[in-house]
Amino acid sequence: MSRTRRIVLIATAGTVVAAALEAFSWGNPDLAILGAALVASELFDLRPMGRAPLPISFAVAVVLVPASTPTEYALVVGIGYLVAVVMRPEPSSLWDRALLLAERLAEGYVIRAAYRIVVDATEHAETRALVLGALAAAAVAPVVVADIVTAVREHRVAPARLRGADLALVTSAMLMAVGYAGIEGEGRLGLWGPLLFCIPLLAAWYSFELLASTRRGFRQTVSALGTAPELGGLVRVGHAERVAELAVSLGTELDLAATDLEHLETAALLHHLGAVCLDEPAPGTPHDPAEVARSGAAMLRASPALAPAGDIVAAEPLLHRPPGTGAALPAALEGQILKVASAFDELTEGQDEHATWAVEALYTGPGYVYDGRVLGALELVLARRGLLAVD
Repeated sequence: MSRTRRIVLIATAGTVVAAALEAFSWGNPDLAILGAALVASELFDLRPMGRAPLPISFAVAVVLVPASTPTEYALVVGIGYLVAVVMRPEPSSLWDRALLLAERLAEGYVIRAAYRIVVDATEHAETRALVLGALAAAAVAPVVVADIVTAVREHRVAPARLRGADLALVTSAMLMAVGYAGIEGEGRLGLWGPLLFCIPLLAAWYSFELLASTRRGFRQTVSALGTAPELGGLVRVGHAERVAELAVSLGTELDLAATDLEHLETAALLHHLGAVCLDEPAPGTPHDPAEVARSGAAMLRASPALAPAGDIVAAEPLLHRPPGTGAALPAALEGQILKVASAFDELTEGQDEHATWAVEALYTGPGYVYDGRVLGALELVLARRGLLAVD
């Protein structure tokens, strides 16, 4: 089922429930509309680069705080997120959906808890500063929980420079809540408030979607270029993708920034591209790695977007010199990561069962050939995958 059909189904169900509540005086019909909005907004994620996605449903849950009693809030959020997790197209497995539901319930209930903590600490005085402070705490709380979950699951926390989506979500949530309930009995717009003030949030979502689409197109283009040496029989099929995946894992283990990881992945996918521009070597003779790197780096450096990846490709074959025999190279650590990942894949020929002796072979070289930090990270990554045992 497409997202549009899901939204139509959710909106129809919410309208029917609201009409029933109004007709039979069973409760506040606004809660049915806001509950439907909570479910529908779970289908929209802000997907900024370098951090976990943030669902727009966080903003709707903040609106529910001043719109409901504690019991009503618990019911609407609990039922809403249960339905939302069922209707989401992903994740696919039942276990992953159960974990997502547990995460969403924790994020939803911490919203009201944060709001009440601020309000109770100030003796319930409904001033403008108090309401805005309480709503700010409520809007920030689920983002903090989401960051904690990401840190536990992926061992990373988004830096401050990647917090634009957080700011858009928090400010929109506050505006939507103030628009619904007003402050000190003034400025209440009812359901028109969230409807009006969600527009900037939806515009932010659309912008992030366009950016994500552009990144996907860029990544697909880079991947297609990376297969050119494989199609020409210059390297083993799948080498570029395997090296890129391993290099990113090593870079993550070594705490490289998100931007550096992107450049490293691009360099790994394209580190043999220079071979397609060189003359065919003598039969049985491989291309000179330095010539391949020099040619590939020159092509990448011609584009400002690919220049950092070009520095990594250029550094890879030169990182075998003893210390003190030349000037420091840009992107030296990334070059070492690429060098280790590529050498490992060549030694294993893409076969996991060769991992143990490939690592041993890498350790037999002089200390200046392969960086000890990178080799240590390689052991940890492979051990985590169950490919070798670490004493």
